Amino acid sequence: MKVTSLPGDPGIGPRLADYLKLEHVQFQHKIFPDGELYLRLPKIVEGERVLLVQSMYPNQNDRVVELLLALELLSRYNNSVVLLVTYLAYARQDKEFLAGEPISLRSLVKALSSLGLEALVTVDAHSPLAIKEFVGSVRYVNLVPDEVFSEVLSKKYRREELTVIAPDQGAEKRAASLAKQLGCGYVVVKKSRDRVTGNVTHVLDSLSSVYGTAVIVDDIVSTGGTIAGIASYLSSRGVRVVVAASHALFVGGAYEKLVRSGVAEIYALPTTGVTVEGVTYLDIVPYLARMLREEKIVE
Repeated sequence: MKVTSLPGDPGIGPRLADYLKLEHVQFQHKIFPDGELYLRLPKIVEGERVLLVQSMYPNQNDRVVELLLALELLSRYNNSVVLLVTYLAYARQDKEFLAGEPISLRSLVKALSSLGLEALVTVDAHSPLAIKEFVGSVRYVNLVPDEVFSEVLSKKYRREELTVIAPDQGAEKRAASLAKQLGCGYVVVKKSRDRVTGNVTHVLDSLSSVYGTAVIVDDIVSTGGTIAGIASYLSSRGVRVVVAASHALFVGGAYEKLVRSGVAEIYALPTTGVTVEGVTYLDIVPYLARMLREEKIVE
């Protein structure tokens, strides 16, 4: 097996190859004057299993095209491809919320799986059940590295002072898993969103008994509005607020918004090409290497 990296890979591919003791090949790339993308694999890989690594943020649309081009090449040379996507774009449009909308995730996953994938591996994807449905016969594995967060948090805080917060019902499973590893309780905040205006309403009464340190856990932090609202409520009651997010996109001043709301610490995973000063990024390569072996994706 060889490891290959596309331009969106945030540096995980080369390190993963070192951990797995595999050869790493980097795609060459450029942008033509008219904006079209060009890829080339400087060392032809033929008739092998290939672990292809890509993140789809930032510049999601370019990252999608790069994946399509790379999969066409690798499949044409009779390679069996395992695609590791550290951040999967378009995952939040996993259903038709309003009549007339495309199901963007379905379009993306079906396009990728049609180009000869052996397996698709994601890191804490937003809609793993939908992906599993859309990917068809292609093997699908979603890795949720909450143990990476728990290892750090358990060394810094006593379990008696911790409460894990799920910012909405969709994050409950993630919060329950992290709370179990930390040996503490968790609370789910009920949230509703107006699908037309995008306005969000929270019911924060469930947080009235939280004290000590609250760990707000979520898969994606984009604008940070949801977490900031919860953090403001908690910090005003003297609770120390910590954020643990797999994918820190931090769009439009999100980091500053979180700090102003009272967030004391932010932990994230280096799954995208974006890094923000003040955020602590945790190493996930050892975890990924171990899980790829446990899932028998890498022998």
